[in-house]
Amino acid sequence: MDLGLKGRVALITGAAQGIGKACALALAEEGCNLAICDINPRTLQQTAEELRAKGVEILAVLADVTKKEDTDGFVAQAAEKFGRIDILVNNAGTGRLSDLMTLPEEEFRFNMELMLYGLIRLSKAVVPYMRQQKWGRIINISSIFGKQPGGLLDYDAIKAAVIMVTKDFANYLAKDGILVNAVCPGPIRTPLWEGPGQLGEQLGGLIGKSGQEAIQWFAEQNIPLGRYGLPEEIASMVTFLASEKASFITGQAINVDGGMVKAAYI
Repeated sequence: MDLGLKGRVALITGAAQGIGKACALALAEEGCNLAICDINPRTLQQTAEELRAKGVEILAVLADVTKKEDTDGFVAQAAEKFGRIDILVNNAGTGRLSDLMTLPEEEFRFNMELMLYGLIRLSKAVVPYMRQQKWGRIINISSIFGKQPGGLLDYDAIKAAVIMVTKDFANYLAKDGILVNAVCPGPIRTPLWEGPGQLGEQLGGLIGKSGQEAIQWFAEQNIPLGRYGLPEEIASMVTFLASEKASFITGQAINVDGGMVKAAYI
């Protein structure tokens, strides 16, 4: 299916691995040129080479989205190289199991900078370029745990805020032809869950299982489809929302979660 994305320019944060990388690959398959950023130089360059093999133009920028100078520089470099900005995917994020009574305030504040304030800064920075052409897509990676509690106070609260920011931006920018939506993944097989010391192993330590056993246990207990999602399944939704096929969709927070969220009103 031709999604009408050939020649568009997409910016993706946290694009070196996981969901961000899957989104970059999916958009490259549709013919998008890409500006990607991450804080890991080695995996960033590896991903950039994979994307160039798809026959599209790539700009890879080492950038920390918690820093305004880095986000401003990322957008400016992309605009200079490509002469336009059509799509922004705000993906950069992290999370760890924590007790809400002992979670350090400094960690909460840092994660707000990473997953909320950075997202807002980047969204505001790309709007002037999208307004020039009366066309744009901003897609925020939130979470189903922004709709129902997942036990991580900072992550849950921030992802809920991302959903409301999405809706406010959607209303504000609708007259400019800029559509703003959020994708809300359930648990996805990414380094955030499967990496050494990450959520799988953290959960395993609490229930006396290995990381992989803990992931399988969680899926069987909580996900109707009985498995975690794949990054590519999130990327498919992102690519659709970026396309002409989604031209009447804005202000939405769409679950891709294997059936975890049941409520009809969120």
